Amino acid sequence: MLSSFRSALTLAVALATNAWGQAGTNAMNNPYRMVENWGQLAAGNLWGSAIGIIPDGEGGAWVHHRSEPPIMKLDGDGRVVKSFGEGMFVQAHGFCMDQEGNLWAGDSGPFGDDPSKAGRGYQFFKFDQDGKLLLTLGKAGVSKAGRDTFIAPTACAVGPEGDIFIADGHFPRPSTSQQDGDRIVRFTADGRFIGSWGRKGSGPGEFDGPHALAFDSQGRLFVADRSNNRVQILDSEMRFVDDWRHFGRPSGIAISSDDVLYVSDSESGKRIAGAVRNPGWKNGVRIGSARDGSLREFIDGTDPEGLGADGAGTVFTGLTRAPRAGPPLLQKWVRK
Repeated sequence: MLSSFRSALTLAVALATNAWGQAGTNAMNNPYRMVENWGQLAAGNLWGSAIGIIPDGEGGAWVHHRSEPPIMKLDGDGRVVKSFGEGMFVQAHGFCMDQEGNLWAGDSGPFGDDPSKAGRGYQFFKFDQDGKLLLTLGKAGVSKAGRDTFIAPTACAVGPEGDIFIADGHFPRPSTSQQDGDRIVRFTADGRFIGSWGRKGSGPGEFDGPHALAFDSQGRLFVADRSNNRVQILDSEMRFVDDWRHFGRPSGIAISSDDVLYVSDSESGKRIAGAVRNPGWKNGVRIGSARDGSLREFIDGTDPEGLGADGAGTVFTGLTRAPRAGPPLLQKWVRK
């Protein structure tokens, strides 16, 4: 039975969805400005799609992007001070830091049939901050839902107990991949499989291309259920709590320690695989509350997939476009 809180919130969302979509988003406050030319690479290197972003709390960030070197640490001035992981990734996808400071970086494998990438992808790697490989999850080139294999992992988040939660089921995927089984998978920090939840679908606790994960202060898991145009919320037992459809078509999610919710939208209004996705909604970053679902602010003028926020007024967004020297596909936003 729905709680009175959820019933009231769901009604409010249903009544306000259209306003929050196109017209309402246009009128929302944008208190951010982009820092121009932040994040410069060494001569000869190119920015790839910036998918994974972990702010360092000092104005810099760890970044996982689709170029070489794939993992980089940028300081507050946007200078690369560390890098590693060359040659390890087919398609960067998924990035988080555990309670020991180790970095978990995913590889979703190719998005379509590509014989040149056979035998690679569909894995998660655990590194220390100097780039030492500590652990590998998944089997290279094997795309199926299993205890030790992934369909196409997209994201990770660290739970309150230190366990690693991985979103599995990127869309699109090769014809040789398992085409169902979208899920959330849980491992211990040393890689022991604990369990998996969900299946491909649009009902409560089901997923269609789960694309980003974040925990709030209550230990609830927020899932960017992108192809279902919703943020889905699960409790600590992975039971369905609610879904919010007024944050657009979510590609990225970040939640600060005081439960400010950031959701990036890179696909609304775009034609993908022959269909316009989530028509009538704008691309950008919607900012609100993870506690009650209210919307507060909107960063427009960008269409980010990657997302990071440090809780101190800095938001990082990552774009998915062809590799380029500049301007960078990693954007830094600060309050005006």
